[in-house]
Amino acid sequence: MSKIILAIDSSIDCCSVAVYKNKYIYSLSEKCKKKHTSQILPMIQETLLKANTEFKKLDYISFAKGPGNFTSIRIAASIAQSLSFSLKIPLISISTLAIMAEKAWRKYKQKQILVLINAKKTEVYWGQYIRNKESIWIGEHTESLMKKKIIIEKINNLKKKWTLVGNESQLIQVKNFLHINNTKIFSPNAKDIIPFALLTIKNKKLFSLEENSINYLYDKF
Repeated sequence: MSKIILAIDSSIDCCSVAVYKNKYIYSLSEKCKKKHTSQILPMIQETLLKANTEFKKLDYISFAKGPGNFTSIRIAASIAQSLSFSLKIPLISISTLAIMAEKAWRKYKQKQILVLINAKKTEVYWGQYIRNKESIWIGEHTESLMKKKIIIEKINNLKKKWTLVGNESQLIQVKNFLHINNTKIFSPNAKDIIPFALLTIKNKKLFSLEENSINYLYDKF
């Protein structure tokens, strides 16, 4: 019998929920500007209803751990941690930037992804992800909080062609750069957490409490 997984994301201005059941993903996504708290719980209930399941039948909880908006990330993390504790089921956290790379693969079948999420007026969260032959995303070690003025220099120093994705409106300014193959503006989606959760479960590499903590990046550049 296949495991039932609940996935939650509230990293930036959108909320999304997904339930994996019987090899099918039921999902819901909505814009949640400053309304994450009031919207996410009804969305979870609605998605569980769509999947014809309930909390007590869940086997795993997974959530987007950031980087992203400080307050909204904490909402998803708090809900996921509370459900994990009360239901006594494992918790799996996944990088928001990795989730966006997976979305780029799902929608556009791109394997080399640059991810940018707006952080502050002068900074963005940056990640470089490559999907290897085993369909595993490599790149969490590249994640950093970066000054916007350095982005162009970083892109100019890249090799090969990359697809650039993110919620940053400034992406349009670099879409014609030498090493940028394509530019897509979108938000993360909880349904793209599911492949990571399934791989984690398959490999029996469930995370410790520390590894499930929120991903606060610091400035490396």
